[in-house]
Amino acid sequence: MTTFGQMASLLAGVFIFGLLIHLISLFTFRSIERAFGNKGIYIVVWLGTPVHELGHAIFCVIFMHKIVEIKFFKPDPLTGTLGYVSHQWNRSNPWQVLGNLFIGIGPVILGSAVLFAIFYFLIPDSSLAWDSISARVGEIDNSCLIGSYFEVIRASALTIVKLIFTISNLTSWRFWVFCYLSICVASNIRLSPSDIKGSLSGLGCLVLLFLLINFLGLVTGLGAERLFPFSASSLGIVYSLLILALTMAVIGFLLTYFISATYVKIRRGYILNPF
Repeated sequence: MTTFGQMASLLAGVFIFGLLIHLISLFTFRSIERAFGNKGIYIVVWLGTPVHELGHAIFCVIFMHKIVEIKFFKPDPLTGTLGYVSHQWNRSNPWQVLGNLFIGIGPVILGSAVLFAIFYFLIPDSSLAWDSISARVGEIDNSCLIGSYFEVIRASALTIVKLIFTISNLTSWRFWVFCYLSICVASNIRLSPSDIKGSLSGLGCLVLLFLLINFLGLVTGLGAERLFPFSASSLGIVYSLLILALTMAVIGFLLTYFISATYVKIRRGYILNPF
């Protein structure tokens, strides 16, 4: 149970946010495709896809996987693939097996970092919002009810929206550049089913490692808390980045749907269904 709690604290947020962003991105892409055709999504994925694939590639290098082939942006209409990283690893090497976990979630990690950089440099007073979000996340501990997590997400997302959508920002070129770039990046900060499948072997390796650590804590009397003194609050920067990514993915969907639906209504006379 201790190991389960640790894994949930470390990774549940990444997987849950990644899946939510994946779902929202599907609605975004469907809205664009149904309005402007299959190639219409290129205006969004041209930047996000290379960031996504680079997230895989960076962790391939860190965990010493051999990159066989990498395509940062090569759309395939038949399979729907936009890019890929093909890699090989030694299945008897624990470090390389563990790497599958981080390679799988790499796009979420790198994409969130890139999105933060866009937010930080293009939105005035972004540091104030970031401090507010970090403070809220810092109040979470492992004993908090699930409702507390949702309240933090709601309050943090509201803080971001209030900071971004101001009269002064709406009249600034920085705001519109931020919106476009953030939509491109946020719509590709997602965990596809293949990404999750690829990370499962690495997850098993990490679970075994923590089982061993907790067993040592039990037999030595040190306790799991001293060997693993982390809670959700100590991972505040990770959760803050994920909240920013999810918020921008939702905003991106709303903006792209509005544009797509308006175009469809004017040209074809019906209401666009993004689902």
